[in-house]
Amino acid sequence: MKKTGALFIICLLIVALSKQVFAQQTNEYYLGVFSNTTGTIKFTMGVYPSSINQSKKNDGTLYSVMSVALVNNEKAEPIEWNDFKIYILLKDGTLVYNFLTTATTGEYACKYQVAPGTTHMQYYCYDKIFSATDIEKVWLHFGDSQFQPLFLYKDEIPAEKKAPATTPSKKSGKL
Repeated sequence: MKKTGALFIICLLIVALSKQVFAQQTNEYYLGVFSNTTGTIKFTMGVYPSSINQSKKNDGTLYSVMSVALVNNEKAEPIEWNDFKIYILLKDGTLVYNFLTTATTGEYACKYQVAPGTTHMQYYCYDKIFSATDIEKVWLHFGDSQFQPLFLYKDEIPAEKKAPATTPSKKSGKL
C-alpha cells in the first residue's frame, strides 16, 4: 500500500512539472508610437520589464536596470534624445523615474542621436528596486509637461510545436 501511495505521489509530481515545462510563456512589453503631423518625427519606443535586473553603484547601493528600445522611422529626421524620462507607477502606489547617468556614450548614456531607420538600445536606471510584476503603468515624459502613456502588450510564446493529431489522408489529395 505504501508503494502505491508513493508511486501515485511521484506520478502527480511528474504531471505537475510537465505542465510547467510545456506551458506557454508570455513576453510582456510596453509600447508607444509617437509622431508629429508632418511625419518628420516618427518613432516607436519599447520598454521591456522582463529585462529588469539589479546592479550596484560605486557607493554600494543597489538600483534597477531595464532595457528600452528606440526605433526611428526611416523617413523621419534624426531624433535628438535628451534625457527624457520613463515614469513607472508601481502596484504599491510608488511613482519612479529613471536617473541621469554619467555615461556620455553607450547603452547607459542619456543623451544621444538616433538616425533614421535605426534602433538604439538603452538601459534606464532607477533608484528603487522592483521587478516586472511590480509595474502597474508606464509613461514617457518629454520634459515639457507631456506625459505619453506606453501600452502593455503580451505575446504568447509556444513552448514547443506539436505534430498534427492525425495523419493526412491520401484520398483527400493532401500529403
